[in-house]
Amino acid sequence: MSETTSPRHPALFRLYYAAVVLCAVALMAGQVRTAGAAPPAVSLLGGGFLLLLLSELAPVPLPGGGYVTASTIFNLPCVLVFGPFWTAAIDLVANGIAHGIVLRKSPVRLLHNVAIYTLGYFATASAWTAAGGRIGGLSFPQDGGALLLAGVVAFVVNSAFVSTVIGLTAGPSPWRIWQRNFQQGLPHHLSFVALGALVAVVYSSAGPWGILLFVLPFLVSRHSFQVYLELKSDMKDFVRALTEVLEEVDPYTRHHSVRVAEYAVRLARGMGRAERDVEEIEYAAFVHDIGKIGPQHQHILQKPGSLSHEEQRTLRAHPAAGAEIVARVRALRRASEIVRAHHERPDGQGYPYGLRSADVPVGARILNVSDAFDAMTSDRPYRRALPLDAALRELERGSGTQFDRDVVKCLLRMHAEGGFPLVPSPSSEDLQLLRLRTRVGG
Repeated sequence: MSETTSPRHPALFRLYYAAVVLCAVALMAGQVRTAGAAPPAVSLLGGGFLLLLLSELAPVPLPGGGYVTASTIFNLPCVLVFGPFWTAAIDLVANGIAHGIVLRKSPVRLLHNVAIYTLGYFATASAWTAAGGRIGGLSFPQDGGALLLAGVVAFVVNSAFVSTVIGLTAGPSPWRIWQRNFQQGLPHHLSFVALGALVAVVYSSAGPWGILLFVLPFLVSRHSFQVYLELKSDMKDFVRALTEVLEEVDPYTRHHSVRVAEYAVRLARGMGRAERDVEEIEYAAFVHDIGKIGPQHQHILQKPGSLSHEEQRTLRAHPAAGAEIVARVRALRRASEIVRAHHERPDGQGYPYGLRSADVPVGARILNVSDAFDAMTSDRPYRRALPLDAALRELERGSGTQFDRDVVKCLLRMHAEGGFPLVPSPSSEDLQLLRLRTRVGG
């Protein structure tokens, strides 16, 4: 369930990888003698292999990296019926065929995935027996509590391993990866566990033929989960596409929005916001200037001198106008409130409503600082960027009045720790060329 790449923390990754693989090998080696011959229920064993193979051949990418399959629906009952050793054995063959031969994954990835599956199987079996269950002897409803515990352990262990390896290789932290990959889609993930428990119950009362009843629910569950994740991915692509529309008005605005989004994500995580909030802040940052799309803004955005009173009034309307556009998409309504308030100030001198700090959403406060920071540290066609130290002094000077004090403090702390580098931006000359190309293309 992971796509390991060049690790962000090489030493930690090597230690983690070695520990996971060695533990899995040790557990399997310790069970060779006690596992005995293949279980007599060959039909279930073969059916489990085919269904696991089918599941592994169609992995679903996760939003925070890695992938997921619906294999829990069948590997959970396999653990309860056959035990962890034989479940790991058939999973090894299924993964070897699916990922090693068909999908051609690297041996490092294949070995890691088989190892974490194996550890998950043994942890699930341990939870099952510790709660009073017996391998190959499910009795429902007497074993209902043990079944619930085994399903929860299977989910927790597997999601923890996946989040850890992605955190070590791609980032951000494993906990944030878990939030983005598993917490937000928790009902879907738990539905796989529930279906797996139901398969075990049906097998205990109806035998192997009862498993056929779950083939269609298995396919439907997997498809619905894939559609859910694709919609999340499409939403991010849609928001990014909106920023490209801004290039028709001013190329600077689009490049600015992409940089502001990166700064806003850093600050949101630096302030400990949950990944759901981080995602909404990122969406809002991408489209925070969408209200400038109207033709009345073209002259204002390109004007090198001071603005007239009427021009200022027009420009100040863009947060509310942008929020109205964004709010038309149901999934972006919370982000639209961030867009609406991103020019509000702690001292009440902002716009469009003159809200004070306590009434301004945290996401809007973060976006306000990110927006100003990028505006100061990037070139405009009519002026050069401020030096970084000068921009930081401006933020500090406006802390508590123009900018939220806690957000500025977070940015200064992250900068001092080396965790807030500048995002590269086009020079004034590049922007002039972009603007010229836009005019010629129009």
